[in-house]
Amino acid sequence: MCPLSESPDSGTSTIASLFAGSIPGLAAPDGPGIEADASIGLHIALGNLVSEMTAERMRKERLALDVSYVSAPGMSFAALPGATADWGPKRGWAWAVQRVTISGFAATTDFVTAFRGNSTADAIPANALFTFQEAVAGGVSTWHPGRTGLILRGRESLVFGGTFTGSITAPLVISCDVVQLHESKLPYFLL
Repeated sequence: MCPLSESPDSGTSTIASLFAGSIPGLAAPDGPGIEADASIGLHIALGNLVSEMTAERMRKERLALDVSYVSAPGMSFAALPGATADWGPKRGWAWAVQRVTISGFAATTDFVTAFRGNSTADAIPANALFTFQEAVAGGVSTWHPGRTGLILRGRESLVFGGTFTGSITAPLVISCDVVQLHESKLPYFLL
């Protein structure tokens, strides 16, 4: 039988005696008190860790309630520039635009530029975001700005300008996928 297993305290005493000289202020144990101190310290540390993990899980659950992936309402234009009233996130919300797809290019010379704005007056170079162009008439052009590449805050929208040879019977059709989140969650989303 191993000498360390002779009594319940023999292993702890042996370890403590080895460290007694190397850690200032730690005296050799003279009883089972060191076991109680270690047990209490471990219990407190585990309790703190469980509390932190529970708080993090609850934070993620609250965040998930205010973040959702949605398809934004589609837009359709027979002429450019074009803007859709009340398109975009409502006050207090933000959209992280994940995809913008434009279909209905009538000619290979057609191009469409997306601008940040709320009316056709905002279709100016300072507000330009991306230009869509397709090498095939009738083709589809898609932009993936990245997870945080295009954030629209409450009451912000997109305006589209460019050259389009289509008509009312063959309009441009614009669709978007967005992550919608409450503006209070935006800093966490941007991390």
